[in-house]
Amino acid sequence: MHWKQVERRYDFFSIALHWFIAVFTVALFVSGLWMVDLGYYDDWYYQAPWWHKGIGIITALLVIMRWVWTLFRQSPADIRSTPLWQHLVAKLVHKLMNLSILALFISGYVMVTAKGDSLNLFDWLLIPALFSDKSHWVDPAGLIHLWSGYFIIALATLHALAAIKHHFIDKDATLKRMLGINTGELE
Repeated sequence: MHWKQVERRYDFFSIALHWFIAVFTVALFVSGLWMVDLGYYDDWYYQAPWWHKGIGIITALLVIMRWVWTLFRQSPADIRSTPLWQHLVAKLVHKLMNLSILALFISGYVMVTAKGDSLNLFDWLLIPALFSDKSHWVDPAGLIHLWSGYFIIALATLHALAAIKHHFIDKDATLKRMLGINTGELE
């Protein structure tokens, strides 16, 4: 069911999903750390969580879209020239990053909806609470949210360092493929 891949790079949609998810994840992490220090009289006290929740929902949806998209696209042919152990580690790290994003979404959803309130997506859509009067879930969900955030940033840092290693030390086309640069050559 894979589409034929003619170029030795990722397709535009895969690249766009990768970079939107990456940028949104880092922005959500930074904004999450910043928001907890906002005071009640800060201008951003209500605006920051509104943005954080909306972008968090969109990021989770993008991860799900990426999972669906992988059913229809094939990785560039020359990606298989990497050693098997590196390929397996990369797959594991990608899966853990995606699962961490979903854990962040679920724990964030629980924190927002534990008292029965809906989760608001940019005033376009309300995602209803699945339960009410579960305010005792807020603190455990908050810890899961916090540590999942640290975990994904640690994984993303390792992921970025691996891409830099591939580019500057191994001198292969791994990073170029994810930037959409067609090298036209097998490694």
